[in-house]
Amino acid sequence: MAGLTLQVIVGLVFLHGSVQEDNPYAYDKPTFLSDRNLIVHLFEWKWTDIAAECENFLQNYGYGAVQVSPPMEHITFTNYNNGNDLPWWVRYQPVSYKLSSRSGNEAEFTDMVNRCNKVGVRIIVDVVLNHMVGIGQKKGVNGVGSSGDSDFDATAGIETFPGVGFGAGDTHDKECDHDIQDSDYQNSAYNVKMCRLSGLIDLNQNSTYVQGKMQDYLNHLITLGVAGFRADAGKHMWPNDLKNLFAGVNNVRSDIFGPNQRPFIFYEVIDQGGEAVHAADYIEIGRYTNFNFGAAVSTAAKKNSNFGGLTKLGPGYGYGNLDDIYVVNFIDNHDNQRSIPPNVAIYKDGSAYKLAVGFMLAWPYGLPRVMSSYYFDTHDQGPPHMSGPYFNTTSPTFDSSNQTCQQSSGWVCEHRWPEIRNLAKFHQTTTGAAATAITSGNNALAFARSGKGYFALNNNNNVNFNLNTQTTLPAGTYCDVYSGELVNNQCTGTQIIVGSDGKASISVLPNSIVAIHIGARIGGPPPDPTPPPSSWQTTVILLHRVTEPGQDIFIRGGNDKNGACKAGPYMQSTDPCAIQIAHTTNVSFIFVEYLSWSQSDSYLDFEGAEQYQGTHDGQAPLGTPTVYSTNDPQAPEYQPYNTYGPGYWLVQFKMDCSKTYNGWFELKGYEDQNVGWEPDVSQGSCSGTAGGTAPFKTNNHVAKCGYVNVFDWGANSCTINNL
Repeated sequence: MAGLTLQVIVGLVFLHGSVQEDNPYAYDKPTFLSDRNLIVHLFEWKWTDIAAECENFLQNYGYGAVQVSPPMEHITFTNYNNGNDLPWWVRYQPVSYKLSSRSGNEAEFTDMVNRCNKVGVRIIVDVVLNHMVGIGQKKGVNGVGSSGDSDFDATAGIETFPGVGFGAGDTHDKECDHDIQDSDYQNSAYNVKMCRLSGLIDLNQNSTYVQGKMQDYLNHLITLGVAGFRADAGKHMWPNDLKNLFAGVNNVRSDIFGPNQRPFIFYEVIDQGGEAVHAADYIEIGRYTNFNFGAAVSTAAKKNSNFGGLTKLGPGYGYGNLDDIYVVNFIDNHDNQRSIPPNVAIYKDGSAYKLAVGFMLAWPYGLPRVMSSYYFDTHDQGPPHMSGPYFNTTSPTFDSSNQTCQQSSGWVCEHRWPEIRNLAKFHQTTTGAAATAITSGNNALAFARSGKGYFALNNNNNVNFNLNTQTTLPAGTYCDVYSGELVNNQCTGTQIIVGSDGKASISVLPNSIVAIHIGARIGGPPPDPTPPPSSWQTTVILLHRVTEPGQDIFIRGGNDKNGACKAGPYMQSTDPCAIQIAHTTNVSFIFVEYLSWSQSDSYLDFEGAEQYQGTHDGQAPLGTPTVYSTNDPQAPEYQPYNTYGPGYWLVQFKMDCSKTYNGWFELKGYEDQNVGWEPDVSQGSCSGTAGGTAPFKTNNHVAKCGYVNVFDWGANSCTINNL
C-alpha cells in the first residue's frame, strides 16, 4: 500500500447498533493470533475431527485458522453414481441456513468453534450466499433429499425454500432465467452476476429481505464465535450488494477477538485476465482469492518457467497480483485441483507440490492458505464415506510414527506432511520479517527473513544449489526443517552452521529445499536484539509531498560535518556522515512497505539502502522509508505527530544525537518511480515551539535531533516543535 493509494479508496461507513466505523480496511485484517497468519482448508472434514485437529496438531505448527466447508443444510442424493457416492459439490447447494450438514449438526459445530478458539485457532466459514440448489430439484423426487429436515421445491417458477423463507420473488429470475454462458465471462459482468451459475437458482442480494435472512445467518455464526467468512462465488454477486449485506453483520465477539473487530472476509473471485469481472472491484470490502499466485508458482514448480524469477512476486507481478493486504494466496484449492488436467500443482505432483507450497510459506507476500485434501480419481468424487443411503463421512486416521494421515483412511492431509508442517512453523517464526539477501539463479532462489530465518530452493534435477551466503541469523547450529526438525536439542536432518558473521555454507539438493529459523536452533533461540541506548532521542520527520498512487517517499541524510560522506553502496557502518537510528513509527498492518523497508535500516545516510535492509516483495528501498500520514484521527493513516493535514510523509525513530552537529543534521527527500532527489533548498530560521536557525548552511533541509521537524518538498520553510 503506497502513496495516495491509501487516499483514493473510498471509505465505508457501517452501522452496528451504536458502533459507527469508517475504515476501508476493516475486513482485510485477519482476526488470528498475531504470529499465526496462516489458513488451512480442511476440505470436507467433520466438525468433531476439526475440533480434535485444532487441539492435537494445528496449534503446534502455527496454523492460525481453518477454512471449513459450508455448514448450512444442503441438497443430497440417494441415486448419484448408481447410489455409490455423494459428490462434494452438494455442500455448495443450500436448502436452508440451518447448521445441519454432512460435517455435523449445530451442537457439533458450536463445540468445534469453542474448542478451536480455546487453543488459538480461528474458524473461517465458507458461506454460500449467491444461490440455492439447482433449478428443478425437489425434495422427495428422484432420490433428492437434504442434510436436514427442511422441505424445498426448486421447480421453475415455484422455487420455495421454507427453511430459510425464500421464494421465486427473492431470485434474479425476472432479470435472467437462464444459465451464464461461457462468453459472458469475457463480455458481460451483468450476466455473470444476474444469471444462474450452472443452473443454480440465483438470489437477489440487492433485496433488503434477502439481505436480512443472510445477515441473520451470518450473525448467528458470529455469535457462535467464528472469525470470518470466505464468500463462495463472490464474482457472481455485485460488490455494492455485498457491502450493504456485510454492513449489517455484527462485529466478531469481543471476548475472543477484542473490541470493535470486524470479521475477516475474502471473496472467491477468479480473475486471471480477460474477464468482465475484476478482483479489484472487491478490495473495498475485503480480500480476494488470488488465483494468479498459485498459477505463477505452479508453473515454476512444474519447470515451465524459472523459479528464480519469483523473487519479485508481489503487487504488479504478472497479472492480478494486487497489494499484500488484499490477497489470500494459495497453490491449489478444491476446485482447480480437480481441473483436467490441473493447471496448478496438486498433491499428486509430489516434490513439485512441496516446493510450490514451501515457497508460498517462506515468501512474505499476502496471506497464505494451505490445501488439505482427500484422495480422488474423478472430479465429483466425495470425501471418504460409509455406504448409502447417507454416505456419512469417515474420519482420518494417523500414523503415530510421523503424524501423517494414513492413506488407507482416504485423506491426503497435506498440512501434516513433514515438509509442509515444518515450513508452516517456519512461516510462524518468521512472521513480520522482511525478505533480504535475495539470491536467484536458474530454477533456484534463496533469501533471508531478516534475523529470523533463511530459505533456499533448488528446482533443478541434477545439480546442487551451492551457497556461501549471509543468512542475517545469529551464530549457531540450525536444523534444516525441510529434511528434518529439532528434536531433543538435536537435528533429525541436515545441520547448517551459521558463523559469527551471519554467513553459512549451504548446499541444496536437486528438487529440494533448505530452510532454517531461530526456532530450530540447537541450544534454543538467540536472545532478543538489544534495544537502542536510552541516550538516543525520539526524533520525528514530516515532509509534505503530493504523490501519485503507488509512489513512496524516502529520506536520506546525516552529518557531513563529521567528514566526507561516502558514496556507498553499503558503507554505512564506516561512513562518518551516517547517524545511527532505530525505527519507532507505529503503523497498522496496511503499511506493508514501511514495515518491510524499515527492517535493518540502522542509519540515516546519503547512500540509500543498506546491504541487508528489508525488501518489500523483492523491491529494495531507496533510503529510510516514511509513511503517508494525515491529522484525521478517524483515518487509518492517522499519526499523532501530524497536526498539519493530509499529504505529510512521516518517519519516527530513536536517534544517536551525539553523532549530529550540535544537535542538528541534514536530510533530503528521495521519491521512487524514477523521480529521485528532492530539489535543493535554502533553509532559513525555523518557526515552531523549538524553532531556531541551523549553525551551518547547506542545500538540504536541516533538522533537530529530539524534536518534531516539518518540511515541504523543495521549499525553504521549516517548523521545529517539541515532542
